[in-house]
Amino acid sequence: MTTQNYILYRTAAFMYQPGYAYTQGATPFVPAAQVSSPVGAVVGTQQMASLTGVTAPDGFAYALDADGKYPVGSIYTPTPATDYTLAGASTATAGTPVTLTLTPGGDGPAADTTVTLSDGGAGGTFSSPTLAFGAYSAAPQTVTYTPKAAGTVTISATNTGGLTNPASLSVAVTAATA
Repeated sequence: MTTQNYILYRTAAFMYQPGYAYTQGATPFVPAAQVSSPVGAVVGTQQMASLTGVTAPDGFAYALDADGKYPVGSIYTPTPATDYTLAGASTATAGTPVTLTLTPGGDGPAADTTVTLSDGGAGGTFSSPTLAFGAYSAAPQTVTYTPKAAGTVTISATNTGGLTNPASLSVAVTAATA
């Protein structure tokens, strides 16, 4: 198993509010909130084979840093996705599930994005008709699709994040054998 260097970085700044004191009856001056750790701050590195099954905590994301250019304390600027891909088998058997994989481009979408899948009314079922790409998470998402009957099914995907949708996937479905 080959491992690669991944970084954990902030997708939301860590803020704090300085304390203040004042005399009773006086109008206090409340200092502005301060940034303790900015967006993009690299807080950790880790050797992993992939990000499959790895979930970053809220306000953080993982990114591949194959060249080790981003040590802890540096600032990482992700490249937001403008699109995503839809991949899966081009043939299937009615009643037998096939796996579909959706993968965001770049370092993932700039904001949480919901993707909705459709088979154009062919009557098949998805293990989940919607999935979510977290902000700046490039982790692939998988679902299964079970075609209902023989024929050609066109699977399409739409999203809420303004990403360019992938080309539809055409699946030639054969009848189940008894």
